[in-house]
Amino acid sequence: MKRTIALILALVMTMALVACGGDKPTSSTPSNPTTSTPSTSTPGTDKPAETTLTKAEQLKKDNADKYGGDMISVFTGVSPTMDMHSSNSGSLYVNRFALHIWEHLLTQDTNGKVYPCIMDYEISADGCTYTLTLLDRHFSTGEKIEMEDIEASLRRFAAMCYTTQSGYDKTWKGTTWKIEGDKLIFQTESYNINFLPVISSVSGSFVIMPKEICEKWAPDWSTGTYDPATDLTWGCTTVKEINDEKDCIGSGPYVLKSWRGDTEIVLERNENYEIIAEGNEDAIGPAAPRMAYFDTITFSVNTDTASQTAGTLAGDYHRGAVQSDMWDTALAMGLKKWDAGTSWTHGIFFNLHETNTDSPVANVNVRKAIRAAVDANAALLAVAGGRQDRVVLDPYSVMKSNAAYASNKMEENEYNIHDVAKAKEYLAAANYNGEPIVYLTHASGNFYKAAMAVVPMLEAAGMKIELLVVDNGSHTAMRKDPATGHDIGCWEVQKNETNPVLHSTFVTGTQGWWSSPAKDAAIAVMKTTPTGSAESVAAYNDYLQAVVDEVPYILFGHLVGYSWCSGDYVSAMVGQTNYYWNDYFVK
Repeated sequence: MKRTIALILALVMTMALVACGGDKPTSSTPSNPTTSTPSTSTPGTDKPAETTLTKAEQLKKDNADKYGGDMISVFTGVSPTMDMHSSNSGSLYVNRFALHIWEHLLTQDTNGKVYPCIMDYEISADGCTYTLTLLDRHFSTGEKIEMEDIEASLRRFAAMCYTTQSGYDKTWKGTTWKIEGDKLIFQTESYNINFLPVISSVSGSFVIMPKEICEKWAPDWSTGTYDPATDLTWGCTTVKEINDEKDCIGSGPYVLKSWRGDTEIVLERNENYEIIAEGNEDAIGPAAPRMAYFDTITFSVNTDTASQTAGTLAGDYHRGAVQSDMWDTALAMGLKKWDAGTSWTHGIFFNLHETNTDSPVANVNVRKAIRAAVDANAALLAVAGGRQDRVVLDPYSVMKSNAAYASNKMEENEYNIHDVAKAKEYLAAANYNGEPIVYLTHASGNFYKAAMAVVPMLEAAGMKIELLVVDNGSHTAMRKDPATGHDIGCWEVQKNETNPVLHSTFVTGTQGWWSSPAKDAAIAVMKTTPTGSAESVAAYNDYLQAVVDEVPYILFGHLVGYSWCSGDYVSAMVGQTNYYWNDYFVK
């Protein structure tokens, strides 16, 4: 309907101009006063009038030499989807290409700071009212984004993507919304730390599509659950996923050129893209201005690691993957590497559940003895096959790319000291008399390698360790069950990129069943204060102090994962989310 109205208005304006006796007005006011505006030329000179450029225009001018080239990247995902509202679109392995086509209402950088994208926003003093105002933004077709597109996308997203009750409870339960003119207003029952990240995460599924597309590919609304409190239908079981490439319409810096999902996906620059360069000058990562330097980006689908390495070394990919045993060869051939921002860290977790109070690890001094005895670097080297260049010592639950929550508290408090004498002092304080400590791991893979390195360290300090080795499936189930007889276990968990409290592993105790007044108080503050705020950062440091004092787990660090590229390639990626709009070739 809005397209028809726009056409009628255009015809009316044309007729009015003809009736005035000409096809152009005699004078006009620029429709966008922020675009190039002539300045007065110097009297008596022939110098052409200078123009004042917008920030976006100046950015393009200053970086003109970076534009051009057809980039090919290996794509390791399985079954990519054209539909960002699909329930399986949440994995970056599936939707990496989609980050370049569709955009969100808001966007956030790697420190968790939120910036405007399709809409600007204000938050009330109590943090419960979010007022989003539509900006002058357009789809790649040239059509202006309207509030009806926002509403249709919200409704389809709720019906298509949130198929699990847990996702609804965590983010949307108790949230109401309404549209008033060009404003979308969300109201939460209380401050919800999860809400803003969901609607602004670059890898999230709440993206904006044209209303016509939402209606063309509408789910079967009768199969979902209508919630009168939110006026939304959640989790439709019968959905209609977009599978026509011409309907992949967003407002991002690239558009879909061709789709062969099992072999390659090709994007080309959206020449109508409006670079957001106002108000995000301090943004890093995905919230920085999106420049779209490449003419085209090709995602070449390849899930075989050996073939990925061969293709990268042969120059088939400008960005690719190289197996660790070929790293030296790749460097000798002139390829470049950089830390891809891995988010998985290895560590020891203690069973501190209330049903395990007769365990030796229930005594904090035993846990401190284990912390003192462990050589984290050696444990990670065992997992990395002895390659020191793969080992990154990092005892924190938030990624290093997040400067807002940077801290040295763990390093300053007996992290990775590998001090057997100190460990024995703690054991003596605990009156430890050789009681067995059951160590859970599975029979293969990195967990077992780490355990085989850690157990001798603990035994050298005088602890009796009983290794409980099970198959992978049993390990997955047993590590989540405090009644399965284990006291400690060695596994890996995922760090959070923007705010530690957003990851349940470290705040709910699912890995260690840890609860204490200090920990609970710190988490309560983090859940009720904005990401990156002084209050949140202070509470995070209180949380770290509780970890130092109570030792509910010991994080070793992670194995570095490198991305590889050709020698003339420059990557601007910050954090773990893969976006290529600011990468470019050196000419």
